[in-house]
Amino acid sequence: MSVQKVVEENEEVLAKAVEKLIWLEKSGSLDALIDLVSLIKLIQDSISDAVVLKHAEVITDLGLISAKFTNDRALMLLNAIGDAICMCEKEPKPAGIRDLIAALRDPDVKVALGMILNILKQLGKNLQK
Repeated sequence: MSVQKVVEENEEVLAKAVEKLIWLEKSGSLDALIDLVSLIKLIQDSISDAVVLKHAEVITDLGLISAKFTNDRALMLLNAIGDAICMCEKEPKPAGIRDLIAALRDPDVKVALGMILNILKQLGKNLQK
């Protein structure tokens, strides 16, 4: 197919592309865009395939981990932990074994301890797989 025929068949598309190119040049954005593309090319050239593959693996792993933390139960737990941290005293007083035993009578501590024990049990099962 000849260049002339291609131009004739795509005249409208080419006109729009040229208009955009003219706007980019007049606004000074074309030079910035070329600089950005050059930077991307420089980064690509400086990164080995092994580095790219390793980063891809890390991103994949993060995606899998984040998927586990987006279910309703995990979000509820993370939200509760965040709220609890924000409400804690900035300078907690030192606590000993007696304080720990006394705290076990508190219903709120019992609920939290039950959750922690449940998580620890499941964690132990998962670590043995």
